[in-house]
Amino acid sequence: MKSNRLFFFIILLVLILNCCSMIWLIQDRSHVSDLTSVSCNSEFFREQFLSPSLYEKLSELSDSGQSFAKFLTVTMLDGHFHPETVSTNTTPYLKYKREEFLLLKKCYEMIWTDLEYFPVADPAVFFENSWMTPRSYGGERRHEGTDIFASHNISDYYPIISITDGIVEQKGWLPLGGYRIGIRSESGAYFYYAHLASYEPELTIGDTVSAGDILGFMGNTGYGEEGTAGKFPVHLHLGIYISTPYTSEMSVNPYHILYILRKNIRKYTYS
Repeated sequence: MKSNRLFFFIILLVLILNCCSMIWLIQDRSHVSDLTSVSCNSEFFREQFLSPSLYEKLSELSDSGQSFAKFLTVTMLDGHFHPETVSTNTTPYLKYKREEFLLLKKCYEMIWTDLEYFPVADPAVFFENSWMTPRSYGGERRHEGTDIFASHNISDYYPIISITDGIVEQKGWLPLGGYRIGIRSESGAYFYYAHLASYEPELTIGDTVSAGDILGFMGNTGYGEEGTAGKFPVHLHLGIYISTPYTSEMSVNPYHILYILRKNIRKYTYS
C-alpha cells in the first residue's frame, strides 16, 4: 500500500513539474510574440517613439561598452514600441526569434547609430509632430517627415547642418522638396534636407561630410518648377529613410529624434 502511494505521489509530482515547465515555456515564448519578421515595417516601428530620458539611460549603457542598438531594440519590444522603462534582457528574443531580433536591431542601428547634431544651427526654432498628417499638393499624400520652423521668416539665413557623418547622395531640385540634399550615413540611413534656399558652395554628389558640416541654408523653395519659392513659410523639412528586406526606401518619424537632438545644437557665427 505504501509503495503504491509513493508511486502515485511521484507520478503526481512529475505531472506538476511538467505542467509548471509548460506554463513557464508558454509564458517565455509569449513574451516575444510581438516580434515578427515584418516588425521593422510596422507603423509602430516607423513612429520611433523614444523619450529623452530613456535615450540618456540607453546612452549610459552604451558608454559602458554595451550595445545601444541591442538594448534599444529590446526596450522597444518590451514596451510595445512605446517604452516607459529600459529593458536589457535579450535572452528570450535571441533564443526563440534570433533572426527577427537581429533584423530589427539592424534597422534601429541604421537610424540611431550616427546621430550627433540637431540640423539647424540655431536654438530659436520650433517644430511639432506632424507625422502622417494629410498633404494635398501634387495629390493626396501623407507628411513623411518633420518641419522645423525658424523664429524669423527669413530665407537663406539659418545654416542647415548635417546630423551625421556621411556621403552626399542626392543634390538638386525636386518639385515638392525644392532645393534638397540627401546624405547617406555610415550605418545606412538616408537623411533628406528639403526646401533649402542655397547650398554650401562646391558641395557635390559623392562628397564626404562630417556631422556638423554646413550643407546649405534654410529656405522656402518647392511646390513648382525649379526656382519656385515663397509658397510657404521658411522651414527645413527633414526626412529619414531606411531600406529593409521588404522595401528599398521606408520613411520613419524624425520627430522624437529631433526632440532628443535639441540638446546638441552646433552654433555658428553668421550674418
